[in-house]
Amino acid sequence: MVDTVTGRYGRGFLFSHAMNIVVGPKEDRHLMTGLHTVADVYCGDCREVLGWKYERAYEASQKYKEGKFILEKSKIVKENW
Repeated sequence: MVDTVTGRYGRGFLFSHAMNIVVGPKEDRHLMTGLHTVADVYCGDCREVLGWKYERAYEASQKYKEGKFILEKSKIVKENW
């Protein structure tokens, strides 16, 4: 995990890696930190939206997010750890 951020539905986390997901099509979105090209990410099992992947950041200060994932806190479940 890299950082705590604001997701669509509240608190989210910025991760450098994610597993058991499916990445959807890319689209440009205006987020709180500016314009980004993102792709929604879905659970590989149930296909529920978990967050998104940053494909491109247009602002120089946001480039560190490229290739990383936002996962919504409300979608992360600790099970059988």
